[in-house]
Amino acid sequence: MLKRRQLFQFVGAAALMYSGAGYSKELAAKPFRHYPFDPVAAENFQNKLFIPGTSGPFGILDVTGPLKIRATAASFSILPGHESPFLLYQTEHAGKAYQNPILRLESGARFTASLDNALTEPTIIHWHGLHTPAAMDGHPGSTIAPGGRFEYDFTVPNRGGTYWYHTHAHGLTARQAYQGLASFFLVDDKDQRSLAKALDLRIGETDLPLVIQDKQFDKEGKLLYQPNAQESMMGWLGDVVLANLTPNAVQVVTQRSYRLRILNGSNARIYRLAFSKGNSPDATRLNFTVIGTDGGLIERPEKVTEAFISPGERLDVLFDAGQGEPGTDLFLKSLAFDPMENEGTVSMPGMSGMGESTSRLAMGAEFNILKLSVMPGKPVLTTLPATLSQVKPIPLVGAAQRQIKLSLKDMKFLINGRSFGMHDIAFNVKRGAVEVWSISNPKLGMPHPMHLHGFSFQVIERLNSPPQVSALARFGKGRTVSDLGWKDTVLVWPGETVRIAIDFTHDYPGSQTYLFHCHNLEHGDGGMMLNYRVQA
Repeated sequence: MLKRRQLFQFVGAAALMYSGAGYSKELAAKPFRHYPFDPVAAENFQNKLFIPGTSGPFGILDVTGPLKIRATAASFSILPGHESPFLLYQTEHAGKAYQNPILRLESGARFTASLDNALTEPTIIHWHGLHTPAAMDGHPGSTIAPGGRFEYDFTVPNRGGTYWYHTHAHGLTARQAYQGLASFFLVDDKDQRSLAKALDLRIGETDLPLVIQDKQFDKEGKLLYQPNAQESMMGWLGDVVLANLTPNAVQVVTQRSYRLRILNGSNARIYRLAFSKGNSPDATRLNFTVIGTDGGLIERPEKVTEAFISPGERLDVLFDAGQGEPGTDLFLKSLAFDPMENEGTVSMPGMSGMGESTSRLAMGAEFNILKLSVMPGKPVLTTLPATLSQVKPIPLVGAAQRQIKLSLKDMKFLINGRSFGMHDIAFNVKRGAVEVWSISNPKLGMPHPMHLHGFSFQVIERLNSPPQVSALARFGKGRTVSDLGWKDTVLVWPGETVRIAIDFTHDYPGSQTYLFHCHNLEHGDGGMMLNYRVQA
């Protein structure tokens, strides 16, 4: 009989990359503080943050015509002085070469692209958060074999916001995403432009896409992805924390506001985001302002001091670096938290012999993500609009109620007692219907970031939340700042029920089949996923 925290301290997390050579037992045996990339040690943060440019890796690509995207193997330097095998998306546009481009286009624009699979295994792209016909969504059933091609052609109806794209080949998603197959998909609209004008924001300068990931590396500096049985079940944890693929990243800032479009690109790690002045145990916590979530801007800016973000979720924040004087170091960090809550006990037959986590950074540990070094400069004073956008509540009168129960059986995480079958339809909904789903997670489980394909939803209530979540519930009916606006991914904690509202209105001909799954990528690959069909 193990205490749940003892049992689940091995719970995984990670990011998007490669399976390298064997794990260094000698290095693993050393105290983590002595590891040169230890994210707890502030003195390690000396590597310049990678900022997306107009080409190359994470280059910002303004889409003006058809794209030819190639999924391929390559090498990439993540740890300074070391090359690592890596997977990436390559394309060329207007005479420039891009790797894992940040795609940007206008709401309502047509997006046309071909995906050529130059890998040695099947793959497909899912457009995370975008509303597309089911045939264009990147369902695992659309996976293409090595040498194959898939043609994408759809209109982007989404409001402006920070979306992303990644591989979705079933059974391969966790490893392929960890190896590198993912990037941002930014949608622009008048609300986004109005905000940028009001705050003097420029993409790549003061408006920064920021993907947070955690990874392991072997002693040669190569990405390591070798989950044992327990890590395959619970999720893979890294111990090197990356911001835009930069370990121990530092960015020079001046006394002005910066927009950070934060994406949790980890396989399974949850972050409790906060900013601090300095890194001492009594460091001053700093305010930041949430202006958007998964599906774009929220109605009003909300000032907070912390927020949870789970795999697949986005938080769009404004941070005023003027809270620090020139010469001050400010830190974006993840605060300590209980990864499971409710200190019960649980006995799970079959756990013995499954192995322990190979990560030196436990889920729920406190660590730094990014250092912001404040340099002298002319302060930029701007006024944040009181209203950012309009988010109309989904009308709930007459909405159908649906129960979604998460569970664990025979060492597999299930949804409504089911494991994924490629062609199985778990349930049908009617086109144009509004439904309220009550997603319930048992106490003796673990947190699950649940992601809906095809549609956005609104979080309408949290029930029985753990104390660390209910302490942040300032927005009515148990909701936290991470729940505001339009969402496509929501974190459901053990013992908690989260109620979401979904409007299944769409303009596509015929019935449409989409996925609902856990975005802990090892959980999804393990079968915590189902198909639902929107009937014409």
